[in-house]
Amino acid sequence: MSLTDHYDILQRKWRILFISILFILIPIGTVLSLYVGTVRIPFSDVLDIMIYKLFGVCINNDVPAEFTAIIWDIRLPRILTALVAGAGLAIAGSALQGALRNPLVSPFTLGISSAASFGAALAIVLGIGLTGYGVYMIMANAFAFSMLAVLITVGISRLKGLSSESLILAGIAVMYLFSALVTLLEYIAQVWELKALVYWIMGDLSLSNWVRLRYIALSILVCIPIYKYSWDLNILTLGDETAKSLGTNPGTTRLICVVLASLITSMIVCMTGPIGFIGLVAPHMARLLLGSDYRYSMVGSLLVGSLLLLASDTIARALLTPIELPVGVVTAFLGVPLFIHLLLRSRREIWR
Repeated sequence: MSLTDHYDILQRKWRILFISILFILIPIGTVLSLYVGTVRIPFSDVLDIMIYKLFGVCINNDVPAEFTAIIWDIRLPRILTALVAGAGLAIAGSALQGALRNPLVSPFTLGISSAASFGAALAIVLGIGLTGYGVYMIMANAFAFSMLAVLITVGISRLKGLSSESLILAGIAVMYLFSALVTLLEYIAQVWELKALVYWIMGDLSLSNWVRLRYIALSILVCIPIYKYSWDLNILTLGDETAKSLGTNPGTTRLICVVLASLITSMIVCMTGPIGFIGLVAPHMARLLLGSDYRYSMVGSLLVGSLLLLASDTIARALLTPIELPVGVVTAFLGVPLFIHLLLRSRREIWR
Protein backbone atom coordinates (compact mmCIF):
# COMPACT_ATOMS: atom_id res chain seq x y z
CA MET A 1 0.00 0.00 0.00
CA SER A 2 1.40 3.35 -1.05
CA LEU A 3 1.76 6.31 1.26
CA THR A 4 -1.02 8.12 -0.63
CA ASP A 5 -3.45 5.22 -0.15
CA HIS A 6 -2.62 5.08 3.55
CA TYR A 7 -3.28 8.81 3.89
CA ASP A 8 -6.63 8.49 2.07
CA ILE A 9 -7.73 5.72 4.43
CA LEU A 10 -6.79 7.75 7.51
CA GLN A 11 -8.56 10.80 6.12
CA ARG A 12 -11.70 8.78 5.40
CA LYS A 13 -11.69 7.33 8.93
CA TRP A 14 -11.28 10.81 10.42
CA ARG A 15 -14.20 12.13 8.41
CA ILE A 16 -16.46 9.27 9.46
CA LEU A 17 -15.38 9.66 13.10
CA PHE A 18 -16.03 13.41 13.13
CA ILE A 19 -19.45 13.04 11.48
CA SER A 20 -20.32 10.35 14.03
CA ILE A 21 -19.33 12.69 16.87
CA LEU A 22 -21.59 15.41 15.44
CA PHE A 23 -24.48 12.93 15.29
CA ILE A 24 -23.95 12.09 18.96
CA LEU A 25 -23.77 15.75 20.00
CA ILE A 26 -27.21 16.52 18.56
CA PRO A 27 -29.29 14.45 21.05
CA ILE A 28 -27.01 15.56 23.90
CA GLY A 29 -27.51 19.21 22.94
CA THR A 30 -31.25 18.65 22.58
CA VAL A 31 -31.61 17.30 26.11
CA LEU A 32 -29.47 20.09 27.58
CA SER A 33 -31.48 22.72 25.69
CA LEU A 34 -34.74 21.27 27.04
CA TYR A 35 -33.47 22.13 30.51
CA VAL A 36 -32.94 25.83 29.66
CA GLY A 37 -35.79 28.29 29.96
CA THR A 38 -37.64 30.83 32.04
CA VAL A 39 -39.35 28.10 34.07
CA ARG A 40 -36.83 26.04 36.04
CA ILE A 41 -37.58 22.35 35.57
CA PRO A 42 -35.39 19.77 37.34
CA PHE A 43 -33.20 17.83 34.94
CA SER A 44 -34.57 14.55 36.25
CA ASP A 45 -38.09 15.68 35.38
CA VAL A 46 -36.95 16.60 31.86
CA LEU A 47 -35.62 13.08 31.38
CA ASP A 48 -38.76 11.53 32.88
CA ILE A 49 -41.00 13.51 30.54
CA MET A 50 -38.99 12.58 27.44
CA ILE A 51 -38.86 8.89 28.37
CA TYR A 52 -42.60 8.82 28.98
CA LYS A 53 -43.46 10.64 25.74
CA LEU A 54 -41.08 8.65 23.56
CA PHE A 55 -41.31 5.17 25.08
CA GLY A 56 -44.47 5.23 27.19
CA VAL A 57 -42.55 4.33 30.35
CA CYS A 58 -43.55 6.36 33.41
CA ILE A 59 -40.74 6.59 35.96
CA ASN A 60 -42.04 9.41 38.13
CA ASN A 61 -45.77 10.01 38.60
CA ASP A 62 -45.19 13.26 40.49
CA VAL A 63 -44.09 15.35 37.50
CA PRO A 64 -46.45 18.36 37.25
CA ALA A 65 -48.64 18.49 34.13
CA GLU A 66 -47.48 22.03 33.37
CA PHE A 67 -43.88 20.79 33.18
CA THR A 68 -44.94 18.22 30.61
CA ALA A 69 -46.71 20.89 28.56
CA ILE A 70 -43.70 23.20 28.67
CA ILE A 71 -41.24 20.51 27.61
CA TRP A 72 -43.32 18.71 25.00
CA ASP A 73 -45.46 21.49 23.50
CA ILE A 74 -43.19 24.53 23.77
CA ARG A 75 -39.50 23.72 24.11
CA LEU A 76 -39.20 20.53 22.05
CA PRO A 77 -40.89 21.90 18.88
CA ARG A 78 -38.66 24.98 19.13
CA ILE A 79 -35.53 22.88 19.53
CA LEU A 80 -36.43 20.60 16.62
CA THR A 81 -37.19 23.65 14.49
CA ALA A 82 -33.74 25.03 15.30
CA LEU A 83 -32.13 21.73 14.31
CA VAL A 84 -34.02 21.48 11.02
CA ALA A 85 -33.61 25.16 10.11
CA GLY A 86 -29.88 25.11 10.92
CA ALA A 87 -29.40 21.98 8.82
CA GLY A 88 -31.29 23.40 5.86
CA LEU A 89 -29.56 26.79 5.86
CA ALA A 90 -26.14 25.16 6.21
CA ILE A 91 -26.51 22.66 3.38
CA ALA A 92 -28.03 25.39 1.18
CA GLY A 93 -25.01 27.59 1.90
CA SER A 94 -22.61 24.74 1.15
CA ALA A 95 -24.29 24.01 -2.19
CA LEU A 96 -24.34 27.67 -3.20
CA GLN A 97 -20.70 28.23 -2.29
CA GLY A 98 -19.75 25.20 -4.38
CA ALA A 99 -22.00 25.98 -7.32
CA LEU A 100 -20.98 29.65 -7.50
CA ARG A 101 -17.35 28.96 -6.48
CA ASN A 102 -17.37 31.82 -4.02
CA PRO A 103 -16.63 31.40 -0.27
CA LEU A 104 -18.56 34.56 0.67
CA VAL A 105 -21.88 33.39 -0.77
CA SER A 106 -24.68 32.54 1.65
CA PRO A 107 -28.32 31.53 1.08
CA PHE A 108 -29.32 35.19 1.37
CA THR A 109 -26.92 36.46 -1.33
CA LEU A 110 -29.55 35.85 -4.02
CA GLY A 111 -31.97 38.32 -2.44
CA ILE A 112 -34.05 35.71 -0.62
CA SER A 113 -33.86 37.41 2.77
CA SER A 114 -34.82 40.89 1.58
CA ALA A 115 -37.59 39.55 -0.67
CA ALA A 116 -39.07 37.48 2.18
CA SER A 117 -38.88 40.56 4.40
CA PHE A 118 -40.76 42.57 1.80
CA GLY A 119 -43.47 39.92 1.62
CA ALA A 120 -43.80 39.96 5.39
CA ALA A 121 -43.84 43.77 5.40
CA LEU A 122 -46.72 43.79 2.92
CA ALA A 123 -48.76 41.61 5.25
CA ILE A 124 -47.81 43.42 8.46
CA VAL A 125 -47.99 47.03 7.27
CA LEU A 126 -50.56 47.01 4.46
CA GLY A 127 -52.48 43.82 5.22
CA ILE A 128 -51.91 42.59 1.66
CA GLY A 129 -51.43 38.85 1.34
CA LEU A 130 -51.68 36.04 -1.13
CA THR A 131 -53.67 33.78 1.16
CA GLY A 132 -54.67 33.21 4.76
CA TYR A 133 -54.67 35.79 7.53
CA GLY A 134 -52.45 36.91 10.38
CA VAL A 135 -49.25 34.93 10.78
CA TYR A 136 -50.18 32.59 7.93
CA MET A 137 -50.47 35.55 5.56
CA ILE A 138 -46.99 36.63 6.60
CA MET A 139 -45.56 33.15 5.97
CA ALA A 140 -47.28 32.80 2.58
CA ASN A 141 -46.06 36.22 1.46
CA ALA A 142 -42.51 35.56 2.66
CA PHE A 143 -42.32 32.27 0.76
CA ALA A 144 -43.87 33.63 -2.43
CA PHE A 145 -41.67 36.71 -2.65
CA SER A 146 -38.49 34.82 -1.76
CA MET A 147 -39.15 32.45 -4.65
CA LEU A 148 -39.97 35.44 -6.86
CA ALA A 149 -36.54 36.88 -6.04
CA VAL A 150 -34.91 33.62 -7.12
CA LEU A 151 -36.83 33.61 -10.41
CA ILE A 152 -35.78 37.19 -11.12
CA THR A 153 -32.14 36.46 -10.22
CA VAL A 154 -31.98 33.33 -12.36
CA GLY A 155 -33.82 35.05 -15.21
CA ILE A 156 -31.35 37.94 -15.29
CA SER A 157 -28.32 35.66 -15.04
CA ARG A 158 -29.54 33.47 -17.93
CA LEU A 159 -28.80 36.40 -20.21
CA LYS A 160 -25.14 35.88 -19.30
CA GLY A 161 -25.15 32.10 -19.55
CA LEU A 162 -25.80 31.34 -15.85
CA SER A 163 -22.22 32.09 -14.87
CA SER A 164 -21.41 32.31 -11.19
CA GLU A 165 -20.55 36.00 -11.50
CA SER A 166 -23.87 36.86 -13.16
CA LEU A 167 -25.87 34.97 -10.54
CA ILE A 168 -24.11 36.75 -7.67
CA LEU A 169 -24.41 40.21 -9.23
CA ALA A 170 -28.06 39.67 -10.16
CA GLY A 171 -28.76 38.46 -6.61
CA ILE A 172 -27.14 41.55 -5.12
CA ALA A 173 -29.22 43.80 -7.39
CA VAL A 174 -32.44 42.01 -6.39
CA MET A 175 -31.43 42.19 -2.73
CA TYR A 176 -31.02 45.97 -2.87
CA LEU A 177 -34.32 46.35 -4.75
CA PHE A 178 -36.36 44.54 -2.12
CA SER A 179 -34.40 46.17 0.70
CA ALA A 180 -35.42 49.56 -0.66
CA LEU A 181 -39.05 48.46 -0.79
CA VAL A 182 -38.86 47.23 2.81
CA THR A 183 -37.38 50.58 3.86
CA LEU A 184 -40.29 52.36 2.16
CA LEU A 185 -42.84 50.28 4.06
CA GLU A 186 -40.97 50.85 7.32
CA TYR A 187 -41.20 54.59 6.69
CA ILE A 188 -45.01 54.57 6.37
CA ALA A 189 -45.66 51.93 9.07
CA GLN A 190 -47.35 52.65 12.38
CA VAL A 191 -45.28 52.19 15.54
CA TRP A 192 -46.69 48.75 16.43
CA GLU A 193 -46.41 47.62 12.79
CA LEU A 194 -42.79 48.74 12.64
CA LYS A 195 -42.00 46.89 15.87
CA ALA A 196 -43.56 43.66 14.55
CA LEU A 197 -41.72 43.97 11.24
CA VAL A 198 -38.33 44.65 12.82
CA TYR A 199 -38.78 41.70 15.17
CA TRP A 200 -39.64 39.40 12.23
CA ILE A 201 -36.63 40.60 10.22
CA MET A 202 -34.32 39.72 13.14
CA GLY A 203 -35.26 36.04 12.88
CA ASP A 204 -37.02 34.27 15.71
CA LEU A 205 -38.02 30.75 16.81
CA SER A 206 -40.35 31.66 19.68
CA LEU A 207 -43.51 30.91 17.67
CA SER A 208 -42.40 27.38 16.79
CA ASN A 209 -44.95 24.61 17.27
CA TRP A 210 -45.66 21.12 15.97
CA VAL A 211 -47.70 22.44 13.01
CA ARG A 212 -44.94 24.78 11.82
CA LEU A 213 -42.38 22.06 12.37
CA ARG A 214 -44.21 19.80 9.92
CA TYR A 215 -43.96 22.44 7.21
CA ILE A 216 -40.34 23.33 7.86
CA ALA A 217 -39.37 19.64 8.01
CA LEU A 218 -40.25 19.38 4.31
CA SER A 219 -37.07 21.34 3.60
CA ILE A 220 -35.05 18.28 4.68
CA LEU A 221 -36.57 16.33 1.78
CA VAL A 222 -35.07 18.88 -0.63
CA CYS A 223 -31.66 18.27 0.92
CA ILE A 224 -31.65 14.73 -0.51
CA PRO A 225 -31.61 15.68 -4.23
CA ILE A 226 -29.15 18.52 -3.60
CA TYR A 227 -26.73 16.04 -2.01
CA LYS A 228 -26.80 13.98 -5.21
CA TYR A 229 -24.87 16.82 -6.86
CA SER A 230 -22.01 16.66 -4.35
CA TRP A 231 -19.70 14.95 -6.86
CA ASP A 232 -20.60 17.49 -9.56
CA LEU A 233 -19.71 20.26 -7.12
CA ASN A 234 -16.32 18.60 -6.59
CA ILE A 235 -15.75 18.70 -10.33
CA LEU A 236 -16.84 22.36 -10.56
CA THR A 237 -13.95 23.32 -8.28
CA LEU A 238 -11.62 22.40 -11.17
CA GLY A 239 -13.16 25.06 -13.42
CA ASP A 240 -15.94 25.09 -16.00
CA GLU A 241 -13.80 23.91 -18.90
CA THR A 242 -12.43 20.95 -16.96
CA ALA A 243 -15.92 20.11 -15.72
CA LYS A 244 -17.23 20.01 -19.28
CA SER A 245 -14.42 17.70 -20.33
CA LEU A 246 -15.36 15.35 -17.49
CA GLY A 247 -19.00 15.21 -18.55
CA THR A 248 -20.53 17.75 -16.16
CA ASN A 249 -22.62 20.64 -17.48
CA PRO A 250 -21.64 23.61 -15.28
CA GLY A 251 -24.65 25.73 -16.22
CA THR A 252 -27.18 22.98 -15.49
CA THR A 253 -25.50 21.95 -12.26
CA ARG A 254 -25.30 25.55 -11.13
CA LEU A 255 -28.95 26.23 -11.95
CA ILE A 256 -30.26 23.11 -10.18
CA CYS A 257 -28.18 23.72 -7.06
CA VAL A 258 -29.21 27.38 -6.89
CA VAL A 259 -32.91 26.57 -7.30
CA LEU A 260 -32.86 23.73 -4.74
CA ALA A 261 -30.83 25.75 -2.22
CA SER A 262 -33.17 28.70 -2.67
CA LEU A 263 -36.20 26.47 -2.18
CA ILE A 264 -34.77 25.12 1.09
CA THR A 265 -33.98 28.63 2.31
CA SER A 266 -37.40 29.98 1.34
CA MET A 267 -39.21 27.17 3.18
CA ILE A 268 -37.23 27.96 6.32
CA VAL A 269 -37.27 31.76 6.16
CA CYS A 270 -41.05 31.97 5.75
CA MET A 271 -41.41 30.16 9.11
CA THR A 272 -38.57 31.67 11.14
CA GLY A 273 -37.67 34.96 9.48
CA PRO A 274 -34.15 35.61 8.18
CA ILE A 275 -31.52 33.92 10.37
CA GLY A 276 -28.13 35.00 9.13
CA PHE A 277 -24.61 33.58 9.31
CA ILE A 278 -25.54 29.90 9.69
CA GLY A 279 -25.40 29.33 5.94
CA LEU A 280 -22.05 31.14 5.73
CA VAL A 281 -20.15 29.87 8.75
CA ALA A 282 -21.28 26.22 8.95
CA PRO A 283 -19.97 25.22 5.48
CA HIS A 284 -16.59 26.81 6.24
CA MET A 285 -16.31 24.97 9.54
CA ALA A 286 -17.20 21.68 7.86
CA ARG A 287 -14.62 22.19 5.11
CA LEU A 288 -11.94 23.08 7.64
CA LEU A 289 -12.57 19.88 9.60
CA LEU A 290 -13.55 17.46 6.82
CA GLY A 291 -11.81 18.80 3.74
CA SER A 292 -13.22 20.10 0.48
CA ASP A 293 -14.87 16.87 -0.70
CA TYR A 294 -18.56 17.79 -0.86
CA ARG A 295 -19.63 14.19 -0.24
CA TYR A 296 -18.44 14.69 3.33
CA SER A 297 -18.49 18.44 3.83
CA MET A 298 -22.17 18.77 2.91
CA VAL A 299 -23.11 16.23 5.59
CA GLY A 300 -20.79 17.99 8.01
CA SER A 301 -22.33 21.37 7.13
CA LEU A 302 -25.80 20.01 7.83
CA LEU A 303 -24.82 18.75 11.29
CA VAL A 304 -22.71 21.78 12.21
CA GLY A 305 -25.53 24.11 11.13
CA SER A 306 -27.99 22.23 13.35
CA LEU A 307 -25.71 22.47 16.36
CA LEU A 308 -24.89 26.14 15.76
CA LEU A 309 -28.52 27.22 15.56
CA LEU A 310 -29.46 25.04 18.53
CA ALA A 311 -26.69 26.61 20.61
CA SER A 312 -27.66 30.10 19.45
CA ASP A 313 -31.32 29.61 20.34
CA THR A 314 -30.41 28.15 23.74
CA ILE A 315 -28.25 31.20 24.47
CA ALA A 316 -31.04 33.50 23.24
CA ARG A 317 -33.41 31.92 25.78
CA ALA A 318 -30.97 31.83 28.69
CA LEU A 319 -28.88 34.99 28.40
CA LEU A 320 -31.39 37.58 29.64
CA THR A 321 -34.04 35.38 31.30
CA PRO A 322 -36.99 36.02 31.41
CA ILE A 323 -36.41 38.14 28.27
CA GLU A 324 -35.75 36.16 25.09
CA LEU A 325 -33.48 37.59 22.42
CA PRO A 326 -34.22 37.04 18.72
CA VAL A 327 -32.02 34.16 17.62
CA GLY A 328 -30.79 36.14 14.60
CA VAL A 329 -29.04 38.56 16.94
CA VAL A 330 -27.21 35.73 18.70
CA THR A 331 -26.13 34.03 15.46
CA ALA A 332 -24.57 37.30 14.32
CA PHE A 333 -22.69 37.79 17.60
CA LEU A 334 -21.47 34.19 17.54
CA GLY A 335 -20.85 34.02 13.81
CA VAL A 336 -18.68 37.08 13.30
CA PRO A 337 -15.92 36.32 15.86
CA LEU A 338 -16.05 32.61 15.07
CA PHE A 339 -15.59 33.26 11.38
CA ILE A 340 -12.71 35.67 12.02
CA HIS A 341 -11.11 33.14 14.39
CA LEU A 342 -11.28 30.43 11.76
CA LEU A 343 -9.73 32.74 9.20
CA LEU A 344 -6.84 33.77 11.42
CA ARG A 345 -6.03 30.57 13.31
CA SER A 346 -6.51 27.81 10.76
CA ARG A 347 -3.40 26.48 9.06
CA ARG A 348 -5.46 25.11 6.26
CA GLU A 349 -7.17 27.10 3.58
CA ILE A 350 -10.85 27.77 4.03
CA TRP A 351 -11.39 27.68 0.29
CA ARG A 352 -9.68 25.49 -2.22
